[in-house]
Amino acid sequence: MIDEMDFRKSWSFFPTGVSVLAVKNQNDIIHGMTASSVMSISLDPPIIMVSVGIERSILKNLETSEFISVSLLSKDQSDIANYFSKAHSSDNDFFYHKKDVFHIKDSLCYFMCKKNNSIKIGDHFVYFLEVKKLEFKDKPPLVWYKGKFENSL
Repeated sequence: MIDEMDFRKSWSFFPTGVSVLAVKNQNDIIHGMTASSVMSISLDPPIIMVSVGIERSILKNLETSEFISVSLLSKDQSDIANYFSKAHSSDNDFFYHKKDVFHIKDSLCYFMCKKNNSIKIGDHFVYFLEVKKLEFKDKPPLVWYKGKFENSL
């Protein structure tokens, strides 16, 4: 049997980008969470996947939302990553929001996605999101490495 803490620690040696996953509820309030388990899995159609722990409060909104945004954070946005790593009711101040597009302001990149599918596996739900719109800027990313943010890129 693999020790959970050893498994977690071993993955801390794999640097990952940091993102904020966001959904809008029926009252037009945006809810977000920090996510590092995000990856591209298909080019045609463009599909990304994101993993969300079963204990995360955003799940109820993910289940009822058709559209989801993923914002890749730039190296100067660690305060935003920290904010969304904890449960909050919501904070629309961090978001650009116009019509059906919502994402973290000044992020490195954002993807507006339509929920395609989801599965429960282990202690997470994995969502498959079809990218409908994206925009990016060429600037350094926020990176998570060994349990902290790395800004040396």
